[in-house]
Amino acid sequence: MSPALLTALEVAGVAVLVGAVLRFSRRSRLLAHVRFALAALGLLAAFLLVEARLSHPGKEALSKAALAALLLVAVHVLLQLADHVVWERFLKPRNISVPRLLFDVFNAVVLVGVGLALLKVLYSFNLTGLLVTSTVLSAILGLSLQDVLTSLMAGIALQIENPVAPKEWVRVGDKEGEVVQMNWRTITLRSRDGHHVVLPNSRVAREDVLNLSRPGPAVMLHAKVGVAYAHAPGEVKAVLVEAVSGAAGVTDAPPVEVLVAQFADSAVEYDVRFWTRDLANVPAVRDAALSRAWYALRRAGFAIPFPQREVALRQVAETRAEERLEKRRADAFEALRQVATFRALSDEQVRDLARHARLERYTAGEALVRQGDAGRSLFVVLAGDVRVARTEGGGPARELARLGPGSFFGEMSLLTGEPRSATVAALGEVDVVVVEKEAFASLLHLDGQLATALSEALEARSRDRARLAAASDVAQAASVTDSGTFFLRIQRFFGLEG
Repeated sequence: MSPALLTALEVAGVAVLVGAVLRFSRRSRLLAHVRFALAALGLLAAFLLVEARLSHPGKEALSKAALAALLLVAVHVLLQLADHVVWERFLKPRNISVPRLLFDVFNAVVLVGVGLALLKVLYSFNLTGLLVTSTVLSAILGLSLQDVLTSLMAGIALQIENPVAPKEWVRVGDKEGEVVQMNWRTITLRSRDGHHVVLPNSRVAREDVLNLSRPGPAVMLHAKVGVAYAHAPGEVKAVLVEAVSGAAGVTDAPPVEVLVAQFADSAVEYDVRFWTRDLANVPAVRDAALSRAWYALRRAGFAIPFPQREVALRQVAETRAEERLEKRRADAFEALRQVATFRALSDEQVRDLARHARLERYTAGEALVRQGDAGRSLFVVLAGDVRVARTEGGGPARELARLGPGSFFGEMSLLTGEPRSATVAALGEVDVVVVEKEAFASLLHLDGQLATALSEALEARSRDRARLAAASDVAQAASVTDSGTFFLRIQRFFGLEG
């Protein structure tokens, strides 16, 4: 067989081998990331086979260069295969945390060592002179790349110590965000505004790093609320705890905590402490908590003062306060006068109720009453809309109705003490008039016929409910209670018996 034909067969065999490796590597995770390096090995091997059969000037130098390249690529392939086996087959299945940067540094050192050895063996290169030259060059590069090298070494330290990791929420100095990338030189954070903040590793190593994702997913937030000195801290704390506990984004455990922070110039300042797992939306969670606190404090009649200076002229403020009070009483009278259950009451009796009624405001999602709770008050909607829902048999809550301005609910609880039959929640900003049992007690004691008239009104209301329930196929609510039963309940609830 001629040498040319033998060479052609050898090259063809190498080409077939390279093609087979490329085809097989697509289905093998072990070979997928080194398939191009394997192809380069095949091409270099084919080149050396052809070059061995040829004779031309410069053949020796060309062959040495090809052999050096072949050996370097072979070492690279072996390192990558070893890397894959150690990382994917040994460390990851055993959850052993080793910084990826260490593998990269090791591979680079091995390749540099092999390259120096090839220079010594193939080219008889004087490594002593290279080391002297590299020392001077290293000094020059070290001075010019001081910041880059500092970040590089800091990156290695961060990878080894692992104080932060991708997808964790951290604060570095005055920068805060979610870690989206860590590399040799920088750490990238995604802020709440959606911006990417790139921090050099050298800065991260110098700054105080607060990892908000460790040790647990929830973090404590603080909110300062000032309430007037006239209100007892125990009562204020109870209102704030109940209000903030139901805010969106606030976790149930650990529970909300309220502490007196200081006695300020115009108010007692309370430190409201609550927990959230939604680190990306901390401002929204704090907004929900403070909004709930405002509505709850307003309903409870607790003033949130602002810095002010008292002057001698008090009459103007008192006059305005009286005007606002009269306006509220007039609004309450108009609302209560429209309640069908109160048609038996005279205007004077309704005005008496209005004088004792409260105007309350709720925000979206807040419950005005809850199903099963004890009841002793009636609500009349002045503005906004509410949703009436009931849970039956432990199933999901089912919406029964939506009520708007002029609607009322809770008359059964007000007059008989009956537990709440449904949950009523605000769909948005809602203003209501609230009438309590105590406001009705004096009217019933003064007017002996009023209990009879109210029991008849309740019977009519019960009949209307039964008709609506039958139309919506709700069998449990289809019964009608007669006025005699309501009369006895009213007497018992208000202590009118005998």
